[in-house]
Amino acid sequence: MSSRHFPSGRIQHGDRTVATSVIECKCGVVAHFKQTGATRKPPEAAEQYFRAHGWTVGARATADRCPDCTTRLSKPVLKVVPMEAKPEAPREMSREDRRIIFAKVDELYLDDKTGYAAPWTDAAVARDLGVPRAWVAQVREELFGPEGSNAEFDDFLAKAAPVIADMKNLCRSATAQLEEARRLSERVDELERIARRVEREIGKAS
Repeated sequence: MSSRHFPSGRIQHGDRTVATSVIECKCGVVAHFKQTGATRKPPEAAEQYFRAHGWTVGARATADRCPDCTTRLSKPVLKVVPMEAKPEAPREMSREDRRIIFAKVDELYLDDKTGYAAPWTDAAVARDLGVPRAWVAQVREELFGPEGSNAEFDDFLAKAAPVIADMKNLCRSATAQLEEARRLSERVDELERIARRVEREIGKAS
């Protein structure tokens, strides 16, 4: 064991003051090794005492570390490396998927001029089968023809659009009116409180 020189110090021990060997950590924590015998104990004894109590005794005083600092330094620093989430590869259409989609489109597709029978579309077929719309479009394009336009469905959308717009406007108007009614109600409540207070004061004065 290497010999280290520790500075001398003094601490109160019972009713008397005794000499000590002192060790100090970089963080400011200080420990004492009491020299209570008639003969001063060697540095090796002080070093052994400090080590036994959890201190790291360095080759120089600047390398001394208290038990807490020793514990912190001994713990490995774990560096968290963020993992880039890899996007899942899109599911590929299998032969069985293609067969099922073909059978459904074949059932509903009229011809390359009309397209689907009302009210079917690529999107409707995809929802019905629980498959991506792109798969339905691929099978239909390769084996049947263009999607076409569903006249009945287009007519429905044309009629529904203004009704939906009017309903949205009505909802916005109703919301604004309810807010205005709430503000007026608060003003009426305030006027009623003032009226009651005035009535009480007039009653007291008469």
